[in-house]
Amino acid sequence: MNFASNLPEQPTNYESKLYSGLQNTKNFIKSLMYLTKKVFML
Repeated sequence: MNFASNLPEQPTNYESKLYSGLQNTKNFIKSLMYLTKKVFML
């Protein structure tokens, strides 16, 4: 119980990591689709 009050930033830190990971994945998929489309256009 005591360690939870000592580290209040733990859940938010994990959430931000998860969110940034999702953003990176979304950006990666977007760029991958863009490159694939460009390749098929040639």
